[in-house]
Amino acid sequence: MPNLRYLEPTELLEKIYATLCSEYEDAQHYESQQDQEEIKVTKKRLTKKIFNEFVVDEEYFLTMKNETFKERYQLYEADLIRMIQECSENRIDYETFIQIIDDLIASAKFRLQAFEQLSDEIQKLQEEDEQDEEEGE
Repeated sequence: MPNLRYLEPTELLEKIYATLCSEYEDAQHYESQQDQEEIKVTKKRLTKKIFNEFVVDEEYFLTMKNETFKERYQLYEADLIRMIQECSENRIDYETFIQIIDDLIASAKFRLQAFEQLSDEIQKLQEEDEQDEEEGE
């Protein structure tokens, strides 16, 4: 198992990922338009299920409060979906897949930390300005 910093993979995540990989493989063997459409819908649904199965800070993306998701991960949603699709389409092994996802989540966490640091610095400056004003009176 890779050394993950943020992603907390579940057993179900691994099973859904394996199923999605097999859907991409199976798609090569069906020629009818109807079969291809059904496979396309299945791949889309499984991709979303994988996305919803991501657990970070002991919280599933699926059940995360909307405000929390928007603040932390919405900017990365398209990238995460793309990673899921491209990894499964190219049959990237599961351990590498979760490492890639963990790296992308790390980027989201670092971004959030940078904005928190900025807010802290602004607050410190505002407090210093208020203190200077009080001393000047």
